[in-house]
Amino acid sequence: MNFDIDCLRSFMVVADTMSVSRAAESVGRSQSTVSQQIARLEAQIGKSLLSRRKGRVINLTSEGSKLVQYARRILQLNDEAYASMSDDVLSGFVRLGVPLDFFGRDFTSWLARFKNRHPMVGLEVEANQSENLMKRSARGEFDLAFFKQPTGARSGTVALREQLVWVSGPNYSADAAASVPLILFPEGCAYRNCAVAALRDHKQPWHLSFVSPSFECLKSAAVEGMGITVLARALVTPPLRVVPHGLRLPQLPTIELAYSFGRRSNSRLVGELAHYLADSLVNAGTTLAPRMAS
Repeated sequence: MNFDIDCLRSFMVVADTMSVSRAAESVGRSQSTVSQQIARLEAQIGKSLLSRRKGRVINLTSEGSKLVQYARRILQLNDEAYASMSDDVLSGFVRLGVPLDFFGRDFTSWLARFKNRHPMVGLEVEANQSENLMKRSARGEFDLAFFKQPTGARSGTVALREQLVWVSGPNYSADAAASVPLILFPEGCAYRNCAVAALRDHKQPWHLSFVSPSFECLKSAAVEGMGITVLARALVTPPLRVVPHGLRLPQLPTIELAYSFGRRSNSRLVGELAHYLADSLVNAGTTLAPRMAS
């Protein structure tokens, strides 16, 4: 009995994302095709691979967990063998630094697609505040670093420009006479700097209500009504909502998402990854800004 490589690849992405729809998008197939591929594997081994509830993937079965270990090795060897036959293969290792809010986007899916296309590439990813990323990038601690900066700062290459907005959960109710409760990333975050500067210029009292380096934690705090936060408009998805600026909340500026390269000989690999991630950000629904070299 021979396993079909395409079926194994689809199964691996489903196992990694716990979603047939996201797997279909990743491998470039329809959801029905991916479901058929999983069914074909299950028919071959005579056992279920996925636990489902109301049509949604909940977890791997014991047989699915067993197969996923072999599938990963099979696919890695298959992709390495294919890549070794190409004269234009990308290979090497990249230390990548990204802002904390990247995990409010489809960042991990983007990286998975890049790895699928270039299996000989190794990645080490660290999320941190933008100020730390810029300083450490200048010291050569990253091969590639994305960071947020005020519009017009002219550091690195600008990938896009985004509008910042005030954001809350669905049930947040502002008290015009009270201090503004802020939900923010730790110090060093460009979103935080813009929020605090805008409130101070507006002479609006504020206090910290919740601080976390995790985008999901900030989102949960906002959804539960602990205060308001500041995000790029592209990151605001239900149940989060944009809070209009006005007498109590000042207008927020735009911000740039830029990237810079470390000193590294394998510039083609780093350049390919930088352009791929920049294009992914733009294609995700944001507005492309003019690229400016540092």
